[in-house]
Amino acid sequence: MEKSILRKPSDIKDVFGAFLLEGSQFSKGMYDMPVVKSNIDDLPKQLISYSRVGKGQLAIPPGTALHFYVYDYLFDGEYGIWNSLIRGTEFKRGFNLQKLQGFDYIIVPDFSLYLDMPVAMQIWNIYRSRVVAYALQQLGYKVIINVRWTDENSYKFCFNGIEKGSIVSVGSYGCSKNKVDMVLFNAGLEKMIKEIKPSAIIFYGTVKESTKELLEKYEQRYIAFSSDTAKAMEKTRHGNESK
Repeated sequence: MEKSILRKPSDIKDVFGAFLLEGSQFSKGMYDMPVVKSNIDDLPKQLISYSRVGKGQLAIPPGTALHFYVYDYLFDGEYGIWNSLIRGTEFKRGFNLQKLQGFDYIIVPDFSLYLDMPVAMQIWNIYRSRVVAYALQQLGYKVIINVRWTDENSYKFCFNGIEKGSIVSVGSYGCSKNKVDMVLFNAGLEKMIKEIKPSAIIFYGTVKESTKELLEKYEQRYIAFSSDTAKAMEKTRHGNESK
């Protein structure tokens, strides 16, 4: 079964989702990204993955944020969040607003960017992230803006649409597999700090020493949460004992 979550104008066949941005403002320059700002005051105390939602009983403590640092196919595609918002429907076996219930914050979906991805596709994924952020805010959710970049070529658009002083989230998991990845990650992080001047950064994944030095250099406030993989490995090392 599918049901409507955002009503389209009845006299317009809007397959592009322009109706999602009614009342929004757009960034200056050539990319026209929707302008969004995290509408939260406090930092989350815990993160829970979207992949865990809907799989049996899930305890959601106060102050918990839902994150989308998972494989794209788990939240994107024919029955994913983007098509759900565009079509104005909830999918029983895909995305539906029931999955957001109980969370105090929603970290905006992390539509992937890769170095070998066509630039047009990178821009599209950044645009979709901003649109989803704006749409969820219009539905009354407290959102945290996700920031993603590749190399310096992406700096032209990957920070567009994020208001200065926002609380932002960054997925650092998998971004330090080798020296090149680490250099690219820290370079983009530094550029983001200069551009957005975030009031706080939420990290999903390990914060390496070189990254900590960079954060200290700019006196940047931040909080880090271990990835689900790291948590699982930690439990295995300690015999998965209960606490």
